[in-house]
Amino acid sequence: MEHMKMFRRLSSVFAIATIAPLALAATLAATPAIAQADQLPNPDWVALLSDYEKNYWQAPTDAEHGGKVLHADTMKLDEDLAVAINHKAAENLDKDGLNVQRKRALVDSDLQAEETMPDALGPVLGKYMSEGLKSGKLNAVADIFSFNVASTYASKRAAMHPRPYLNRAESSYGGTNDLAGLPATLDIKQSPSWLEHMPGYSNLQKNSSYPSGHTTGAYSWGIALAGMIPELAPQIMARTSEAGNNRIVLGVHYPLDIMGGRIGASAQNGQYWHNEFASSIVPASRQLRDYLVSRCAADGHGTTLAACIANTKASGSGGYTNDFLDPVATEPVVDQASAVRVYTARLTYTFPQDAAHSGADLVAPRGAADVLRLAYPELHADQRNAILKATALDSGYPLWQSSDGWQRINWAKALCARVTLDKHGDVAKVETADQVALTGPSVVNAQYADAGNHPASDSSAGENSAIAAGPDLATLHAAQRPALISVAIGTAVIAIVGGIRTVRRKSKNQLQQ
Repeated sequence: MEHMKMFRRLSSVFAIATIAPLALAATLAATPAIAQADQLPNPDWVALLSDYEKNYWQAPTDAEHGGKVLHADTMKLDEDLAVAINHKAAENLDKDGLNVQRKRALVDSDLQAEETMPDALGPVLGKYMSEGLKSGKLNAVADIFSFNVASTYASKRAAMHPRPYLNRAESSYGGTNDLAGLPATLDIKQSPSWLEHMPGYSNLQKNSSYPSGHTTGAYSWGIALAGMIPELAPQIMARTSEAGNNRIVLGVHYPLDIMGGRIGASAQNGQYWHNEFASSIVPASRQLRDYLVSRCAADGHGTTLAACIANTKASGSGGYTNDFLDPVATEPVVDQASAVRVYTARLTYTFPQDAAHSGADLVAPRGAADVLRLAYPELHADQRNAILKATALDSGYPLWQSSDGWQRINWAKALCARVTLDKHGDVAKVETADQVALTGPSVVNAQYADAGNHPASDSSAGENSAIAAGPDLATLHAAQRPALISVAIGTAVIAIVGGIRTVRRKSKNQLQQ
């Protein structure tokens, strides 16, 4: 935990007060404790993202040895897609050189969670969340968004690849890059600023496109939010992928940069959910869900989150939507099914699969199953790993080999599925939101969850207990488990010594976008 403590001291303006011990409700008294988690170490982001330097781009080392394109076909597709997405987003501009998509991309460039993530919940719930973050009423959620952010500094330094709007032949160290016949300059259409939102062409680090720090930040938040509100995970992840794609819209990144940012943020969430599940994730999830329910009830949208989602149509036409099309996102996002399809398309950005490496068995990386704990409170670690495997991207696409499995995880599918168990407690079927209509994650034949050795997988995975954080996690999904009674829990005392906007600015600088 020393690395986390150091990170918190150095990278945040939040002062965390002591959390008083929480009294357990009588209904939980007989629940056996789960072994305390071993602490996962900080991910080695350079190693996780090293496929890029091994297979596609050799980083420059000095003035005499510039960078070198290693796989011209892949790098050409990377730049062609960057230009095509950038150009498509530059159509139908107003007199100020702006349109709706560019404006959204400029807002996302601020890298502020209260601006980028809430609209993933739709206009009603999104407005509530944004106001809660700005007012400090969602301080535990803001805490997660502050601390659960992967650093990109070392991995950027390892790659040192020029951004698409620059002269790409110029090396970081003053030499010349070997572009293997690819053009030194690309026809990138730069966006003007909009109000206080600026694209940042003049102050971004010049030769550090891979991975995208903005994308890493957005996915660090988006995966956490989808894990806390899995009923809307498809839309949340589609919105998260849009935030990454908006870096291409502005012409400051390539698709491979976006894919790398997703990998780093996924690994960061695995570590954070594993290490901080009881102390941070559960209290933040309850705070967010309770706050949304209170706002919904006050406005007549229902007294449960499920009722509010249904009333506001947040999982369909009244939720997150967009009609931004390009060579990768070929359909508008209008509901959960289309959200899953668009998100899935951006997992590979149309890069071809290497058939020689297809079909590799997925061993879910440690921590990944922890991100599914709130979505499937009935299930054990090995069962949640089975969900990850059933919904994963096939092997053989760029960046998969070094990613330890993180590149293949499809959060939009895994966090919101109908999972069927057989009588042995094994996962027999996983139906995702692009296959069947869902109101949230659910388990069919949940009575078999404890069969066989499945409960033992929690301890072997090192999962920490949620008991210390308060209620049975199943009470977070009252719509799925109506017989359960919600139990109140204590609230962490958090002293805010700086505004959320300040935290976002600091995080943005640390990520070295």
